Amino acid sequence: MLPISAPQARPRSEDLLPADQPVKPRPPRRRWRFSPGIRALVFLAALAVATVLAVLIGRIPVIGDAVARSWSLVRLTELVVVVVAYLVLLWVEKRRPVELAWGRIGGLGWSLLLGSGLLLVVVGILFIVGSYRIVGVNPSYPIVPALISTGLVAAIAEEIAFRGVLLRLVEDALGTWAAIAVGGLVFGLAHLSNQNATLWGALAIALEAGLLFSALYVVTRSLWWCMGLHFAWNVLQGPVFGSAVSGSGAASGLLTAQFSGPDWLTGGVFGIEASVVSVTVLTALGVALLVRIQRDGLAVAPGWVRRRRLRAETGSAPAGQAD
Repeated sequence: MLPISAPQARPRSEDLLPADQPVKPRPPRRRWRFSPGIRALVFLAALAVATVLAVLIGRIPVIGDAVARSWSLVRLTELVVVVVAYLVLLWVEKRRPVELAWGRIGGLGWSLLLGSGLLLVVVGILFIVGSYRIVGVNPSYPIVPALISTGLVAAIAEEIAFRGVLLRLVEDALGTWAAIAVGGLVFGLAHLSNQNATLWGALAIALEAGLLFSALYVVTRSLWWCMGLHFAWNVLQGPVFGSAVSGSGAASGLLTAQFSGPDWLTGGVFGIEASVVSVTVLTALGVALLVRIQRDGLAVAPGWVRRRRLRAETGSAPAGQAD
Protein backbone atom coordinates (compact mmCIF):
# COMPACT_ATOMS: atom_id res chain seq x y z
CA MET A 1 0.00 0.00 0.00
CA LEU A 2 1.47 3.36 -1.03
CA PRO A 3 1.71 5.90 1.84
CA ILE A 4 -0.49 8.54 0.25
CA SER A 5 -2.49 9.54 3.31
CA ALA A 6 -2.02 13.19 4.29
CA PRO A 7 -3.63 15.17 7.13
CA GLN A 8 -3.54 18.23 4.85
CA ALA A 9 -6.24 16.59 2.73
CA ARG A 10 -8.96 16.83 5.38
CA PRO A 11 -11.03 20.03 5.40
CA ARG A 12 -10.41 22.43 8.31
CA SER A 13 -13.19 22.98 10.80
CA GLU A 14 -12.93 26.79 10.68
CA ASP A 15 -13.75 27.19 6.96
CA LEU A 16 -14.32 23.60 5.69
CA LEU A 17 -11.39 23.93 3.26
CA PRO A 18 -8.15 21.88 3.05
CA ALA A 19 -4.69 23.21 3.88
CA ASP A 20 -3.85 24.16 0.29
CA GLN A 21 -6.45 26.94 0.40
CA PRO A 22 -6.00 30.29 2.17
CA VAL A 23 -7.75 30.38 5.55
CA LYS A 24 -10.96 32.38 5.16
CA PRO A 25 -11.58 34.40 8.33
CA ARG A 26 -14.97 34.79 9.98
CA PRO A 27 -16.38 37.37 9.79
CA PRO A 28 -15.04 37.91 6.26
CA ARG A 29 -12.29 40.46 5.58
CA ARG A 30 -10.83 41.51 2.23
CA ARG A 31 -13.32 39.43 0.28
CA TRP A 32 -11.51 39.99 -3.03
CA ARG A 33 -8.43 38.11 -1.80
CA PHE A 34 -10.47 34.96 -1.21
CA SER A 35 -12.59 34.97 -4.37
CA PRO A 36 -11.73 32.01 -6.65
CA GLY A 37 -12.62 34.09 -9.70
CA ILE A 38 -10.35 36.98 -8.77
CA ARG A 39 -7.52 34.62 -7.87
CA ALA A 40 -7.90 32.98 -11.29
CA LEU A 41 -7.71 36.40 -12.96
CA VAL A 42 -4.60 37.21 -10.92
CA PHE A 43 -2.91 34.02 -12.12
CA LEU A 44 -3.87 34.66 -15.76
CA ALA A 45 -2.70 38.28 -15.55
CA ALA A 46 0.60 37.22 -13.99
CA LEU A 47 0.94 34.56 -16.68
CA ALA A 48 0.41 37.17 -19.39
CA VAL A 49 2.89 39.63 -17.87
CA ALA A 50 5.51 36.92 -17.37
CA THR A 51 5.03 35.80 -20.97
CA VAL A 52 5.52 39.32 -22.28
CA LEU A 53 8.67 39.72 -20.18
CA ALA A 54 9.98 36.38 -21.45
CA VAL A 55 9.39 37.49 -25.05
CA LEU A 56 11.17 40.79 -24.44
CA ILE A 57 14.12 39.05 -22.81
CA GLY A 58 14.17 36.62 -25.71
CA ARG A 59 14.74 39.52 -28.08
CA ILE A 60 18.13 40.19 -26.53
CA PRO A 61 20.41 38.87 -29.31
CA VAL A 62 22.55 36.48 -27.27
CA ILE A 63 19.62 35.02 -25.32
CA GLY A 64 17.26 34.98 -28.28
CA ASP A 65 19.74 33.12 -30.49
CA ALA A 66 20.34 30.47 -27.81
CA VAL A 67 16.60 29.93 -27.28
CA ALA A 68 15.95 29.76 -31.03
CA ARG A 69 18.51 26.96 -31.36
CA SER A 70 17.13 24.85 -28.53
CA TRP A 71 13.59 23.53 -28.10
CA SER A 72 14.51 22.61 -24.53
CA LEU A 73 15.20 26.27 -23.71
CA VAL A 74 11.83 27.20 -25.20
CA ARG A 75 10.12 24.72 -22.90
CA LEU A 76 12.16 25.87 -19.90
CA THR A 77 10.99 29.41 -20.62
CA GLU A 78 7.39 28.16 -20.48
CA LEU A 79 8.15 26.54 -17.13
CA VAL A 80 9.60 29.74 -15.69
CA VAL A 81 6.53 31.69 -16.83
CA VAL A 82 4.15 29.28 -15.08
CA VAL A 83 6.22 29.20 -11.88
CA VAL A 84 6.38 33.00 -11.71
CA ALA A 85 2.61 33.27 -12.17
CA TYR A 86 2.07 30.68 -9.42
CA LEU A 87 4.33 32.59 -7.03
CA VAL A 88 2.25 35.70 -7.64
CA LEU A 89 -0.92 33.74 -6.87
CA LEU A 90 0.61 32.43 -3.64
CA TRP A 91 1.50 35.99 -2.65
CA VAL A 92 -2.10 37.10 -3.20
CA GLU A 93 -3.39 34.13 -1.21
CA LYS A 94 -0.93 34.94 1.60
CA ARG A 95 -0.09 31.32 2.30
CA ARG A 96 2.77 28.86 2.17
CA PRO A 97 2.49 26.20 -0.55
CA VAL A 98 1.86 23.12 1.56
CA GLU A 99 1.36 21.25 -1.71
CA LEU A 100 5.10 21.76 -2.37
CA ALA A 101 6.42 21.55 1.19
CA TRP A 102 9.96 20.16 1.29
CA GLY A 103 9.02 17.92 4.17
CA ARG A 104 6.68 16.03 1.86
CA ILE A 105 9.10 15.52 -1.03
CA GLY A 106 9.20 11.82 -0.21
CA GLY A 107 5.99 11.54 -2.21
CA LEU A 108 8.07 12.28 -5.30
CA GLY A 109 9.95 9.02 -4.96
CA TRP A 110 6.81 6.96 -4.36
CA SER A 111 5.03 8.55 -7.32
CA LEU A 112 7.99 7.90 -9.62
CA LEU A 113 7.66 4.24 -8.69
CA LEU A 114 3.89 4.36 -9.21
CA GLY A 115 4.17 6.00 -12.63
CA SER A 116 6.87 3.55 -13.71
CA GLY A 117 4.80 0.61 -12.55
CA LEU A 118 1.70 1.78 -14.40
CA LEU A 119 3.63 2.29 -17.64
CA LEU A 120 5.29 -1.13 -17.35
CA VAL A 121 1.90 -2.77 -16.82
CA VAL A 122 0.49 -1.12 -19.95
CA VAL A 123 3.55 -1.94 -22.10
CA GLY A 124 3.60 -5.46 -20.68
CA ILE A 125 -0.02 -6.07 -21.67
CA LEU A 126 0.62 -4.71 -25.17
CA PHE A 127 3.66 -6.99 -25.42
CA ILE A 128 1.70 -10.05 -24.31
CA VAL A 129 -1.04 -9.49 -26.90
CA GLY A 130 1.58 -8.95 -29.63
CA SER A 131 1.03 -5.23 -30.19
CA TYR A 132 4.42 -4.03 -28.92
CA ARG A 133 7.84 -5.26 -29.92
CA ILE A 134 11.35 -3.90 -29.36
CA VAL A 135 13.18 -4.10 -32.69
CA GLY A 136 16.35 -2.18 -31.87
CA VAL A 137 18.24 0.32 -29.75
CA ASN A 138 18.90 3.95 -30.66
CA PRO A 139 22.00 5.06 -28.68
CA SER A 140 22.10 8.40 -30.53
CA TYR A 141 18.67 9.41 -29.25
CA PRO A 142 18.93 12.88 -27.58
CA ILE A 143 17.76 11.78 -24.14
CA VAL A 144 18.64 14.95 -22.21
CA PRO A 145 16.42 17.35 -24.24
CA ALA A 146 13.62 14.77 -24.04
CA LEU A 147 13.99 14.50 -20.26
CA ILE A 148 13.75 18.28 -20.00
CA SER A 149 10.87 18.86 -22.41
CA THR A 150 8.73 15.71 -22.17
CA GLY A 151 9.55 14.99 -18.56
CA LEU A 152 10.60 17.88 -16.37
CA VAL A 153 8.79 20.81 -17.99
CA ALA A 154 5.57 18.93 -18.74
CA ALA A 155 5.38 17.45 -15.25
CA ILE A 156 6.06 20.66 -13.33
CA ALA A 157 4.32 23.27 -15.50
CA GLU A 158 1.21 21.23 -16.24
CA GLU A 159 0.74 20.03 -12.66
CA ILE A 160 1.08 23.56 -11.29
CA ALA A 161 -1.36 24.94 -13.86
CA PHE A 162 -3.97 22.17 -13.79
CA ARG A 163 -3.80 20.86 -10.22
CA GLY A 164 -2.12 23.70 -8.33
CA VAL A 165 -4.33 26.38 -9.87
CA LEU A 166 -7.32 25.14 -11.89
CA LEU A 167 -8.39 22.29 -9.64
CA ARG A 168 -7.93 24.27 -6.42
CA LEU A 169 -9.85 27.31 -7.61
CA VAL A 170 -12.73 25.35 -9.14
CA GLU A 171 -12.87 23.26 -5.97
CA ASP A 172 -13.11 26.40 -3.84
CA ALA A 173 -16.12 27.56 -5.84
CA LEU A 174 -17.89 24.36 -6.93
CA GLY A 175 -16.51 21.63 -4.70
CA THR A 176 -14.19 18.66 -5.20
CA TRP A 177 -16.33 16.55 -7.52
CA ALA A 178 -16.92 19.38 -9.96
CA ALA A 179 -13.23 20.33 -9.79
CA ILE A 180 -12.14 16.80 -10.70
CA ALA A 181 -14.59 16.68 -13.61
CA VAL A 182 -13.76 20.14 -14.96
CA GLY A 183 -10.02 19.80 -14.37
CA GLY A 184 -9.84 16.38 -16.02
CA LEU A 185 -11.82 17.47 -19.08
CA VAL A 186 -9.84 20.69 -19.58
CA PHE A 187 -6.57 18.79 -19.15
CA GLY A 188 -7.57 16.35 -21.87
CA LEU A 189 -8.86 18.97 -24.30
CA ALA A 190 -5.68 21.03 -23.84
CA HIS A 191 -3.83 18.26 -25.71
CA LEU A 192 -5.89 18.87 -28.86
CA SER A 193 -3.30 21.46 -29.87
CA ASN A 194 -0.61 18.79 -30.26
CA GLN A 195 0.68 17.86 -33.70
CA ASN A 196 -1.04 14.48 -34.10
CA ALA A 197 -3.89 15.10 -31.69
CA THR A 198 -7.18 13.26 -32.00
CA LEU A 199 -10.45 13.78 -30.18
CA TRP A 200 -10.33 10.25 -28.80
CA GLY A 201 -6.76 10.83 -27.61
CA ALA A 202 -7.80 13.99 -25.77
CA LEU A 203 -10.77 12.23 -24.15
CA ALA A 204 -8.51 9.31 -23.23
CA ILE A 205 -6.13 11.68 -21.43
CA ALA A 206 -9.08 13.31 -19.68
CA LEU A 207 -10.13 9.90 -18.33
CA GLU A 208 -6.81 8.26 -17.54
CA ALA A 209 -4.60 11.23 -16.62
CA GLY A 210 -6.96 14.10 -15.82
CA LEU A 211 -9.04 11.92 -13.51
CA LEU A 212 -6.10 10.08 -11.96
CA PHE A 213 -3.88 13.12 -11.35
CA SER A 214 -6.77 15.14 -9.94
CA ALA A 215 -7.90 12.37 -7.61
CA LEU A 216 -4.32 11.76 -6.51
CA TYR A 217 -3.92 15.43 -5.70
CA VAL A 218 -7.13 15.52 -3.63
CA VAL A 219 -6.01 12.47 -1.63
CA THR A 220 -2.46 13.75 -1.00
CA ARG A 221 -2.76 17.55 -1.40
CA SER A 222 0.76 17.25 -2.81
CA LEU A 223 2.04 18.38 -6.18
CA TRP A 224 5.11 16.20 -5.58
CA TRP A 225 2.96 13.11 -6.04
CA CYS A 226 1.40 14.43 -9.24
CA MET A 227 4.68 15.66 -10.70
CA GLY A 228 6.47 12.38 -10.04
CA LEU A 229 3.73 10.26 -11.58
CA HIS A 230 3.49 12.59 -14.59
CA PHE A 231 7.29 12.62 -15.09
CA ALA A 232 7.73 8.85 -14.87
CA TRP A 233 4.81 8.12 -17.20
CA ASN A 234 5.95 10.59 -19.86
CA VAL A 235 9.64 9.69 -19.79
CA LEU A 236 9.20 5.93 -19.88
CA GLN A 237 6.45 6.16 -22.48
CA GLY A 238 8.39 8.20 -25.05
CA PRO A 239 12.13 8.67 -24.43
CA VAL A 240 12.57 5.10 -23.17
CA PHE A 241 9.97 2.78 -24.76
CA GLY A 242 9.67 4.71 -28.03
CA SER A 243 5.99 5.67 -28.12
CA ALA A 244 4.66 8.99 -29.30
CA VAL A 245 3.68 11.14 -26.31
CA SER A 246 0.20 12.69 -26.37
CA GLY A 247 0.28 13.11 -30.14
CA SER A 248 3.17 15.55 -29.88
CA GLY A 249 5.26 14.04 -32.69
CA ALA A 250 6.74 10.91 -34.20
CA ALA A 251 7.42 7.90 -32.00
CA SER A 252 11.06 7.74 -30.93
CA GLY A 253 13.18 6.83 -27.94
CA LEU A 254 16.17 4.89 -26.69
CA LEU A 255 14.34 1.74 -27.72
CA THR A 256 13.10 1.41 -31.29
CA ALA A 257 9.62 -0.01 -30.99
CA GLN A 258 7.18 -1.57 -33.43
CA PHE A 259 3.46 -1.27 -32.76
CA SER A 260 0.98 -3.55 -34.52
CA GLY A 261 -2.76 -3.85 -34.33
CA PRO A 262 -5.75 -1.51 -34.47
CA ASP A 263 -5.40 2.08 -33.25
CA TRP A 264 -7.81 1.50 -30.38
CA LEU A 265 -5.31 -1.02 -29.00
CA THR A 266 -1.96 0.63 -29.82
CA GLY A 267 -3.06 4.26 -29.63
CA GLY A 268 -2.02 4.95 -33.23
CA VAL A 269 -0.11 8.16 -33.99
CA PHE A 270 -1.27 9.68 -30.69
CA GLY A 271 0.76 7.16 -28.68
CA ILE A 272 -0.14 4.54 -26.12
CA GLU A 273 -2.11 7.06 -24.06
CA ALA A 274 -4.87 6.57 -26.63
CA SER A 275 -4.77 2.79 -26.13
CA VAL A 276 -7.76 1.22 -24.45
CA VAL A 277 -5.26 -0.59 -22.25
CA SER A 278 -3.92 2.67 -20.81
CA VAL A 279 -7.41 4.06 -20.38
CA THR A 280 -8.57 0.95 -18.52
CA VAL A 281 -5.55 0.61 -16.20
CA LEU A 282 -5.13 4.27 -15.24
CA THR A 283 -8.84 5.06 -15.02
CA ALA A 284 -9.35 2.07 -12.72
CA LEU A 285 -6.77 3.50 -10.32
CA GLY A 286 -8.40 6.93 -10.60
CA VAL A 287 -11.80 5.48 -9.71
CA ALA A 288 -10.26 3.67 -6.73
CA LEU A 289 -8.94 7.01 -5.47
CA LEU A 290 -12.38 8.57 -5.97
CA VAL A 291 -13.83 5.86 -3.74
CA ARG A 292 -11.20 6.68 -1.13
CA ILE A 293 -12.04 10.39 -1.31
CA GLN A 294 -15.68 9.61 -0.60
CA ARG A 295 -14.92 7.00 2.07
CA ASP A 296 -12.47 9.18 4.00
CA GLY A 297 -14.52 12.38 3.77
CA LEU A 298 -11.86 14.27 1.79
CA ALA A 299 -14.24 16.01 -0.62
CA VAL A 300 -14.73 19.75 -0.24
CA ALA A 301 -18.33 20.95 -0.48
CA PRO A 302 -19.31 23.71 -2.94
CA GLY A 303 -18.94 27.27 -1.65
CA TRP A 304 -22.65 27.85 -1.05
CA VAL A 305 -22.93 24.59 0.91
CA ARG A 306 -19.96 25.53 3.09
CA ARG A 307 -21.47 28.95 3.81
CA ARG A 308 -24.77 27.38 4.81
CA ARG A 309 -23.04 24.92 7.15
CA LEU A 310 -20.93 27.64 8.73
CA ARG A 311 -24.00 29.82 9.29
CA ALA A 312 -25.74 26.87 10.92
CA GLU A 313 -22.79 26.41 13.27
CA THR A 314 -22.77 30.05 14.36
CA GLY A 315 -26.54 30.34 14.46
CA SER A 316 -26.55 33.49 12.34
CA ALA A 317 -25.48 34.67 8.90
CA PRO A 318 -22.07 36.32 8.67
CA ALA A 319 -21.91 39.97 7.68
CA GLY A 320 -20.88 39.30 4.11
CA GLN A 321 -19.39 36.43 2.16
CA ALA A 322 -15.78 35.32 2.31
CA ASP A 323 -15.76 33.00 -0.68
